[in-house]
Amino acid sequence: MKIAIIGAQGVGKTTLAEQINKDYPNFKILPEVARLAKEVGYDLDQTATIDTELWLITKQIELEGTESKWVADRSCIDLLAYIHHLFPEESALIEFATKTLVPRFSNYDLVLYLPSGQFAIEDDGVRITDMKFQQAIDQQIKDILEKHKIPFIKIVGSPKERLTKVKKLIKN
Repeated sequence: MKIAIIGAQGVGKTTLAEQINKDYPNFKILPEVARLAKEVGYDLDQTATIDTELWLITKQIELEGTESKWVADRSCIDLLAYIHHLFPEESALIEFATKTLVPRFSNYDLVLYLPSGQFAIEDDGVRITDMKFQQAIDQQIKDILEKHKIPFIKIVGSPKERLTKVKKLIKN
């Protein structure tokens, strides 16, 4: 089973992925590609470049192809949302990203969408804490879910309530 947890920055994706892994250790947590990019020197979010986005796409595809059972706190869906928001004038990048990423959406067995506005954004030194940016990314994600008719489950509540909901979905 491949579980993609999607949502803007600071909505609790990593926390939920770690909780799932704790209760279901056979689900490997895929590293978040944005953090890997930062570690190797790429700029992120508003300072990202086209090269950054191409690296992120390549790395996300590589990671998603490595295991049969995983949970990811970022996915190809998120990548496409960020590209649409950060590079609206770069039609070649958007076209390439769409052709490359959209066919992979069907690889996810379970897509968990965590909406923005549930928690304050924690400043961890990597993510942007700007609420307007978070809301804009959240809207892009919702637009992609709708446009590509991606089946998803909206998960809200406290971290404990979220995990309880996910456990029921995994058992089914």
